[in-house]
Amino acid sequence: MTAMKRGIYAVAVAVIALLTSCTASFAAYTRPAVFVVPPTFQEARDFHEGLAAVKSNDRWGYIDYLGRIAVPFIHRVPEAGDFSEGFAFVGDHYIDTEGQPAFVRVDPDTDERTERFFTNGLPFSQGMAAVQVAGQWGYIDLMGNYLVVPSFERAGKFAEGLAPARKNGLWGYIDMRGRWVIEPKFTRAGEFHEGLAAVYIRGLWGYINKEGKYAIRPQYTEAGDFAYGVAPVRKRTTYRGWGFIGHWNNAAIPARYNNAGNFGDALAPVAADTRWGYVNVRGEWEIAAQYEDARTFSEGLAAVKVENKWGYIRP
Repeated sequence: MTAMKRGIYAVAVAVIALLTSCTASFAAYTRPAVFVVPPTFQEARDFHEGLAAVKSNDRWGYIDYLGRIAVPFIHRVPEAGDFSEGFAFVGDHYIDTEGQPAFVRVDPDTDERTERFFTNGLPFSQGMAAVQVAGQWGYIDLMGNYLVVPSFERAGKFAEGLAPARKNGLWGYIDMRGRWVIEPKFTRAGEFHEGLAAVYIRGLWGYINKEGKYAIRPQYTEAGDFAYGVAPVRKRTTYRGWGFIGHWNNAAIPARYNNAGNFGDALAPVAADTRWGYVNVRGEWEIAAQYEDARTFSEGLAAVKVENKWGYIRP
């Protein structure tokens, strides 16, 4: 064998050994996920307060952790909202955990029942929910009364005392009285998490603090929320452009995924090529990439898609 052939052979052996080592390491660190609720649904949302919205036969209902029906599949609407603080928005009104209409008022003289209807509504957070009426957004309390009169073009959930809201085509942040804390100047805006919120301006995403100052300058084409000290971001549109950054814009997990979601229960859904799996905060695979789609873990369960049907797994 010539020296050149010996060199090529040595390189080949080293590559095979490396691949074998990587495969063994991958297998060692991944674990089989267990289906708690079999994949039988057309759509599935995250668990909140022990219930998750799922769609079957073109109707939405809610199931518990074991897949038992908690609210019947009677809602033929485009989307069913998450339960939060005891209520969920479905179609044009809120329901309670028993599926009954919320905020029903009964006239003591006539016994006439009056229900509150809205064009749109978001989950409750910090005792308030954003609702849309006659094209404008405001906020109601847990009794269905207005705390902030509808006056915004769009509005988001409260988180850490602030909520994103839009006026004159631009987004800013309001307090729980509806007063501007951060003046509207962004094209898009997310919720605050761990003291930072993702904002979009001039075609790029960055992160601001609660004073409205940039903690991370706009430089990403897509960005998610911070959780467990990291946030998913994409800086380029090329193959495997998603990774995770820390609060100081440091590369916590290098860009090596086709897509990525927020961390929940210390795991994040990520896509390698066409399949989704889950990694931990160190970027190590915990659940191998094997699903057609996957959502963030919440309350110990995550919705995943297999053969065009959704079910729920636990780690």
